[in-house]
Amino acid sequence: MAFTRPLLWLLSLGGLAATHQPYDDSTITLTSAGAPDPFVNSFCGQYYLTYTAGDRIEIWSSRSLVDIEASATRHHIWKPPHGTNHSADIWAPELHALRGRWYIYYAAADPKLGNKSHRMYVLGGPRRKRTRWAIDGTVFELDDQLYLAYSGWPLDSSELHQPSHNYIRHGYPAQQPLGSVNENAQHNHRRNASSGGNATASTSDLVQNLFLMRLNNPSTAGSRPVAVSLPQEPWEITRDHNGAHAINEGPQWLSSPDGRWRGLVYSCAGSWTHEYKMATLKYRGGEPLDPSSWQKSKAPLLQTHKRSGTGPFGPGHGSFLDVGGGNVIAVYHATDGPDDGWENRRARVQRVTFTEKGPYMGKSFGVEGPRKGAGLMTRIKAKMSGETKDSATGAEGLRAFLEARRIENQAKTDEI
Repeated sequence: MAFTRPLLWLLSLGGLAATHQPYDDSTITLTSAGAPDPFVNSFCGQYYLTYTAGDRIEIWSSRSLVDIEASATRHHIWKPPHGTNHSADIWAPELHALRGRWYIYYAAADPKLGNKSHRMYVLGGPRRKRTRWAIDGTVFELDDQLYLAYSGWPLDSSELHQPSHNYIRHGYPAQQPLGSVNENAQHNHRRNASSGGNATASTSDLVQNLFLMRLNNPSTAGSRPVAVSLPQEPWEITRDHNGAHAINEGPQWLSSPDGRWRGLVYSCAGSWTHEYKMATLKYRGGEPLDPSSWQKSKAPLLQTHKRSGTGPFGPGHGSFLDVGGGNVIAVYHATDGPDDGWENRRARVQRVTFTEKGPYMGKSFGVEGPRKGAGLMTRIKAKMSGETKDSATGAEGLRAFLEARRIENQAKTDEI
């Protein structure tokens, strides 16, 4: 199944003139069912997709990304031991090749304690360690140093003085039946609701910051966590009957092919709403554990237009993959309808381009119709959009592009 959107012309963005090639912002839907928090990696001509399955870690492998749902071999590679403190609500697994070995990072909770017990784990580690609420961990290498970025509740003063190694746990691979999931899990998933409903900068579970820590190796923390991004922009906050949910989560490392732009793409606002979106945190250089080394974007990277009736809705928590030839793609989830909540968060794929200002993905989903009093250019664009929104041309072009990249990369692999 595919969803397409019309092309956007970047007449002037970041100093670029009209000679810049049109950005094709077409999107292909990869899964017919929900596959939230999709993470894609590739190795030796194979694509590997994992996502939030809830009670297990599952990996799909296929030579084709665009047809991965139909062609993949599906591997249920791990279930937690029954009744352990990491046997419920397994969220956002990521598969990373680090220092010659594969690692899977994921968040999990204690079924007796529910959402508040979510911690970060890595499969294969030999020890368990105490930590603060943490989800959506990702690992990246910056200037030959490994770092873990994750989303967590604000640290209180006592935690700031804990030993530096107390912030990551290690899972134990096992193939045992999973126990029942905590009955409050679905209600609390990514919602972090509190009875008081008031968000504060230091203690509320309505607030999620982005933290960064240095790693001594892929499974051992080497520093205390540092908050590098706080959700303070209006578009990072969702308000409902529980209060103001100020959320930064789902960090992912992204680098332009030429290395001129490096940083984190993260998701913000409420993941259960159409307001969910992605924004950027540019690495400016210097000490990565210094918050001043990171610059937040002034606007989201990708979101649903507030007047959109077409969707998809609530794009967020994805991953980025360099497919060769100076081309980067994003795989993320988004829903079909504005009120789907956490249902139907299907995996989508889209190109990423880079301008002088950084990554660009079209800014928003959805096309507005011509409004009364709209200018000539607005009416022309609306007419063009109306003529093309039902066309499969854009999606077919993206499909052909991804297939061409697959064939080229496979040829290189065969040569090796």
